[in-house]
Order: sequence, then structure tokens, then C-alpha cells
Amino acid sequence: MIDSKAVMALVNDPGRVGVLATTDRKGYPNVAVFGSAYMPDELTLVVGMGETRSAQNLLETGRAAFMSVVPNENPMKTQGCRVYLKLRSMEKEGPTLDSVKEHVAEIANEKAAQMIKYAIFFDIESARPLIDWSPKAEG
Repeated sequence: MIDSKAVMALVNDPGRVGVLATTDRKGYPNVAVFGSAYMPDELTLVVGMGETRSAQNLLETGRAAFMSVVPNENPMKTQGCRVYLKLRSMEKEGPTLDSVKEHVAEIANEKAAQMIKYAIFFDIESARPLIDWSPKAEG
């Protein structure tokens, strides 16, 4: 396990690369880079998302994993974490979606914000370091 404050710092690091993994109901995987992901608190991950394969997979399964990687010139000093998620809600309209679009406009640009169709909220079920040699799942 990794401390929730450390997870939040790694996910919210402006220099990080974020990757969201999902599967459809048949188990076919999808992996996508997400710059919009952030943690407003230690229990929640928020993502702005368009009409994508990831969104469709979440509608089907409600599960995802997010990996945050903070690169370093020395690969041995690269930091990051893996966060295991359960879908809480996918909001397609309203003030929450508007605030996620504003967040995306700030960190990316207005064109990227216009592509956002969902404000997605996940409950964080567990987190692990980027590199973890533990032989079995916790929980």
C-alpha cells in the first residue's frame, strides 16, 4: 500500500503522465492517456472524458485503474502510483461537468475542454506504488 496523501500528490503533480485502463464487459482492455485526472480529496479521482472507448467501458463495467507516473531524467528515480477505481458517477450535464471543463481548459486548452462530455467520479478502492513486488492483492 501507499499513503493516500502521497497518492494525491502524485496524481495531482502537474508534470505527471496519467494513464487510465478499462475493460469492456467481455474483458477486452483499453488504455488511454488522461491529462484531466485529479484528486480533489484522498478518496476521489475525477476525470473529464469525451465519448470514448474508455467511457463506453465504464458504462459497461464501472471499473478502472489509473497509473500516475512522474518522470525523472534518471529512470531509477521515476515516481508514481497505481490507483484501483470503482465508478461513482458519470455526469453528462450540470455545474459539475462545467467545472471539470473549466479545469481542462486551464490545464490544456479550450478545444480540449469542448471535447469533454462526462465528469466522471471514482471511489478509490486501493492504491499501490508504481513498482510493487507484493505477491498478492490486498483487501
